[in-house]
Amino acid sequence: MSRSVLYTSSPLLASKTPVWRSKFIVAMIALGFVGLGARAAYVQVVGNDFFQRQGEVRFARTLELPANRGRILDRNGLILASSVPAASIWAIPEDVDQDKPEVRAKLKELARLMGMPLAELQRKLADEDKTFVWIRRQLDWDIGQQIAALDIPGIYQRKEYKRQYPEGESAAHVVGFTNVEDKGQEGMELAFNDLLAGKAGSRRVIKDRMGRVV
Repeated sequence: MSRSVLYTSSPLLASKTPVWRSKFIVAMIALGFVGLGARAAYVQVVGNDFFQRQGEVRFARTLELPANRGRILDRNGLILASSVPAASIWAIPEDVDQDKPEVRAKLKELARLMGMPLAELQRKLADEDKTFVWIRRQLDWDIGQQIAALDIPGIYQRKEYKRQYPEGESAAHVVGFTNVEDKGQEGMELAFNDLLAGKAGSRRVIKDRMGRVV
């Protein structure tokens, strides 16, 4: 039959911690909280500007907002040239994992939407040392939306503008045309390029580590 042990009769329980040791432990805990409080105050007050700058360096980016080139009209107000939104596709090759079956299937669909041979697309993505490569410039905007829906890691797009000529070849010799950079090459597009060219803007954004705007 087991016997009950009284608190006062147990040598282990009856032993007392020295007063100085208890005070030392309490002092260390209090000092730790004071240190945490001081660090928090430093981050919030003294070092706020520094840490904010560091965050901006790592995650803040400036996005260029392409200018919308001016329209060309005839004397009756008929549109001879105008700009429409277009999607330009680019990639970070090292982020495109072509070894995954689901990614390969999406790349095949991407090539189809762009009207590009799959082999050409794979060639553009083969150099993983590159951090930027254009895939296709100035696709129709609705095609760009279909490409965005594929959600392929490492494949991105940029909004640009491309020229549209409603009168086609009938006015081409007068109106002229622009290149892929939206600069006039012939005719009125070239002669009045400085007047027609808009001024590009910019927007400051924060991106996460995947490059997505947050």
